[in-house]
Amino acid sequence: MNMTQARISINGPNDLLTTIPLLLGFKPEHSLVVVGLAARQLQCTFRVDLPGSADHLEHLPDLTGQLSLNECDECVVVAYGEKEVAEASIERAAARLFNAGIPPLDRLRVADGRWFSLTCDKPCCPPEGTPIPETSPASCEVALAGCYAAADRAEVAELLAPAAPGRRAAVERAVAAALAAEADLDWATQRSQDLHAIDHWMSTTALPGPDDIASIGLALGDLDIRDYAIRRICTGQFESNRLDLWTWVTRHMADDLRAPAATVAGFAAYRFGNGVLALEAFDTALKSSPNYRLAQMLRAALQAGYPPASLANIGTAELEAAGREE
Repeated sequence: MNMTQARISINGPNDLLTTIPLLLGFKPEHSLVVVGLAARQLQCTFRVDLPGSADHLEHLPDLTGQLSLNECDECVVVAYGEKEVAEASIERAAARLFNAGIPPLDRLRVADGRWFSLTCDKPCCPPEGTPIPETSPASCEVALAGCYAAADRAEVAELLAPAAPGRRAAVERAVAAALAAEADLDWATQRSQDLHAIDHWMSTTALPGPDDIASIGLALGDLDIRDYAIRRICTGQFESNRLDLWTWVTRHMADDLRAPAATVAGFAAYRFGNGVLALEAFDTALKSSPNYRLAQMLRAALQAGYPPASLANIGTAELEAAGREE
């Protein structure tokens, strides 16, 4: 099951709070999280850093536009962190959302493994807080969809960190050999080989060795092949959109060749619903090639809050034509 296809029902704070780390891809700290709902089903999740103190709420980003774009009709506002700044941030965000026509169902603060409700003073929400369980029905459903929570943002970034020097050196040698071999191939033969490589490695659970990493990484440098891979991802047929494959290739390519693979990795993460990993991947692509247009476009769409389902036509029609300008 893909997170873009899943419809997750949230039944109370325990369901919500055990699910948020899985949706974000890491365990939040010093964060404001807004969970958007549509017909009481989970629609989207957005996170921002809390300001440094309650005296600096003007630095708290406004998430009303992102929830409106995702057609949310209600939400829950959650802050992770110290009481004063967390509760002040919750109230600021809740007021903005209420004024935007997306009323908060609840306002929660999380600290030290317990949650505190800012809207309920009944025995079900004691002033000393309620322990957050390890799992819930909703979190199990999200986990079955393939989501997991890293310990922090740094652990997410490590998924795209360069591979060991020896492995990267082996891929660099394979890249040089592949480029030399390609000089003797006609366009149709090369294209057929590249398409076969994409189909083969997307359809297996294995990860390629140096020669095949080089072939895939170089193939993605052709915009037609890159867009073909993106269209295959959009079918939703592949486990976790083969994120493991795309991050694996990204980690092994030389810095100046990483942008295409990193962009495909980011797209796969975005379509799967892992915005944090997607952002890391787009940033990786743009560090390699600052003007790589598709990475720029997708990063902007992600930050604006466009839902993953809206990316179904990426790689075709107008966007495919726009990509030719890179």
